[in-house]
Amino acid sequence: MMKKGMYGVVIPMITPMNEDGSIDIRSLEDFTEYLIQAGVNCLYPNGTNGEDLFLSQEERQTVAATIVKTAKRRIPVFIQCGAMTTAETVSHIQHAEKIGADGAGIMTPAFFPMDDEALFQYYSEVIGSVSENFPIYLYNIPGATTNDISPALLKTLMDRHPNILGIKYSFPDLMRIEDYLLAPQRTPDVLIGCDSLFLQCLATGGVGTVTGPGAIFHERFSRLYRQYLQGDLTGAMKTQTQIVETDRDMASIPGIPGLKALLKLRGVIRCDTCRKPLRALNRDERLTLERIYKKYIMEEQINE
Repeated sequence: MMKKGMYGVVIPMITPMNEDGSIDIRSLEDFTEYLIQAGVNCLYPNGTNGEDLFLSQEERQTVAATIVKTAKRRIPVFIQCGAMTTAETVSHIQHAEKIGADGAGIMTPAFFPMDDEALFQYYSEVIGSVSENFPIYLYNIPGATTNDISPALLKTLMDRHPNILGIKYSFPDLMRIEDYLLAPQRTPDVLIGCDSLFLQCLATGGVGTVTGPGAIFHERFSRLYRQYLQGDLTGAMKTQTQIVETDRDMASIPGIPGLKALLKLRGVIRCDTCRKPLRALNRDERLTLERIYKKYIMEEQINE
């Protein structure tokens, strides 16, 4: 029987690091537990926010195993397994199945342009390396990888591989989401990787969002999802506006360093170091984040 897929508020987890740049296992365990207690719906480690392409194969598999072990099946864990080569991607997805993850995400190859046939062969080889009932999500982030999963390719892959449940799409294009939903015979689970379109994605027929800031501002993201499910569209629109305002306030802050700084500010991780060449935040950027976080806490106290 196919396991349950991703939905609702999905957190693409950062990878906590020590000051020397090594992985902070204790903070990773604490972060996992924090997210479970926060009530988010799913965990998605080793993706873009996890600095995946900066980590070695061994480091990525250590992160995956630590999170699955800590989660203890209390919440779905889908491991992002895409890497720079097909061979490493196969190694990650086989490891994810072996350790008992609930499924995997597979990012397109990066940097080198691939046509639909090359992407079809890549995904088919990777998916064919695991059991037929291991749930899979495609991960399309064309602005970062240079490669794009077209609706036609999604249909072809879903027709060929029944264990593909859907796609994570990290680009602000609602028309593409509509095209994804219309293309296959099986309706895919579509998740948006753009905070400002969370509500719009749900209204279009998507099933959730994959949100880095949702790790810090989880009360707000979970409230929007709950309001939408309950039919409170007025409340959901108000919450979406708050999410957009925070998103714009953070626009000038480097993404992954900003998330780590906020998680440290919230007391979740011990250090906000990132793997070089990502840089540390400067004083003004940290002060901006402190103001954003204080504003958020005040607004959430009003919502209680």
